[in-house]
Amino acid sequence: MVGHIAGDPKLTYSEETGTPRFYARVGVDHWRREDDGTFTNTGRTYHDLAQRYKGAEAAMELFKKGDDFIATGQFKKFTDRVTGEEREEFRADTLTPNPVTTRLVINREPRGGAAREAPGVNRNQAFERPEQSSQAREPATLGR
Repeated sequence: MVGHIAGDPKLTYSEETGTPRFYARVGVDHWRREDDGTFTNTGRTYHDLAQRYKGAEAAMELFKKGDDFIATGQFKKFTDRVTGEEREEFRADTLTPNPVTTRLVINREPRGGAAREAPGVNRNQAFERPEQSSQAREPATLGR
């Protein structure tokens, strides 16, 4: 799903489990490609978007009304506990700012953690190609 946050996001916590849940009303523009290569806007639809667990808290810090996003996930139907009505929401597995319409700054500083800072481990060498003799570089021949 590619869209924009249409309303003020909310962060709630499940009364039973304490699981965080990010919720926002979102708008999605729909486009049709024309024969001449141009695009025609065929309308906008609005949906409920939710993300749970760790991503919910991160999304709450990251998004506000008007922000553009890209999300992966799927639409799920559920029964609203308050009204008893069947509803549908997009349950996001991933939710990120849209890099086409949003200026992003990527922090490339290494993350902390014991596994990443283990003594005697040089992680830079993990992606270097080992030296090979000229014989090892020759292509293999099938059916010899």
